[in-house]
Amino acid sequence: MLGVFCSTLSVGYTQCEKLSVSKTSSGRFIQNNVKQADIPFEATITISKEKITLSGNIAGQSINIDNEIKSVVLCEWKEYLKNGQSVYKVTTDKGNGVFENSIIKIIAKDGKTTISFAAEADEKNGLELDIFESWIEKQ
Repeated sequence: MLGVFCSTLSVGYTQCEKLSVSKTSSGRFIQNNVKQADIPFEATITISKEKITLSGNIAGQSINIDNEIKSVVLCEWKEYLKNGQSVYKVTTDKGNGVFENSIIKIIAKDGKTTISFAAEADEKNGLELDIFESWIEKQ
């Protein structure tokens, strides 16, 4: 029984190390755990074994944020990026030599996938994006 559990755990975390790409076209800011109005947010989120990169356009403003993965806190997927969830602790490069410890969560349920970004010190505020397309890159 323990072997089956360890095998399942290993497979689950391996999924979170695959190179994947996701696309988004809308999202919202979260303030004090309250979701704000949807805004246009065209972006690509690339997840590799080492980092999560967000690049795109939020309400007409260009954005490119690199997040170095420190640890995978949770990786539970029935089908990767379709049904399950991941939680990553990352170091976010805010630019100009400023770095911040952050949490990135990917949640997929009932055909809807979201990815959220928040500072580790303040998870009540952040950004949530709706994913409309995802795929795993061949390595």
